[in-house]
Amino acid sequence: MLIYDKNNPETINSAVCFVDILGFSHLVQESFNAGTGNDLLKRLHKTLTDGINSLRPREEYVGVLKTFTDNIVIGHPIYEDGESQLGGIFLDFAAYQLSLTLEGFFVRGAVSVGEYYADDEFAFGPALLEAHHLESEEAITPRIILSNETRKMVHEHIDYYAEPKWAPQSRDLLKDNVDGNYFINYLETVMGEREPHDFQFAFTILQKHKAIIEENLARFQDNPRVFSKYEWAAQYHNFFSDLNFSNTYTSQLQILNVPNGNFSLIV
Repeated sequence: MLIYDKNNPETINSAVCFVDILGFSHLVQESFNAGTGNDLLKRLHKTLTDGINSLRPREEYVGVLKTFTDNIVIGHPIYEDGESQLGGIFLDFAAYQLSLTLEGFFVRGAVSVGEYYADDEFAFGPALLEAHHLESEEAITPRIILSNETRKMVHEHIDYYAEPKWAPQSRDLLKDNVDGNYFINYLETVMGEREPHDFQFAFTILQKHKAIIEENLARFQDNPRVFSKYEWAAQYHNFFSDLNFSNTYTSQLQILNVPNGNFSLIV
């Protein structure tokens, strides 16, 4: 099994995910201006520490996690066909994104595939550069998008299944039809095994998700640049609710006065 070897540092073909918190600098400055900086610090410290601990690579994935406050990079050397490494990233970062979002911290990022090396002090390689570029220049809204090479691998993995709808990737990911980007469908995390009790749990979490987005829509209604990011989150929320719940429930989950999002399943 391939590992990042500190005694002989060389890049390895890897799946790499880079994420950060949207508007982090503004959050910090605003909180200190209001005299609540340490309150924000306590919230962030607990939320990020819990999230980072959940992301630490399990032994079987032999990955490396690097963090700096609101930035996280995780790399998994790819072995065999890479399905387990990509699948692990999709699931782990979906849970991470959901947990931060429910605390009011919206994140964006990107997943790339390519040459990468990392250890406790160092991160290097074109896969990291691509993931960082996609996060900063193309993700824009609170989503974790996929590079072109990652999308290609995903479809190769989906082809393993007799029916594409049976592939886990068919629920782990969605397509934004406005720009064609695939992104991690983090709300799928709440659905569990899709048993009746799972739907009740999901309904409760989605109500909280709705309230957090509505709060930010109201807060930034006079700031079009920031408002548009939460409007995208609202569109995604409404799409997911419509996709998974009957009209009886969606009427209670819908965020009003938001245009319908143009999303679709990838298969």
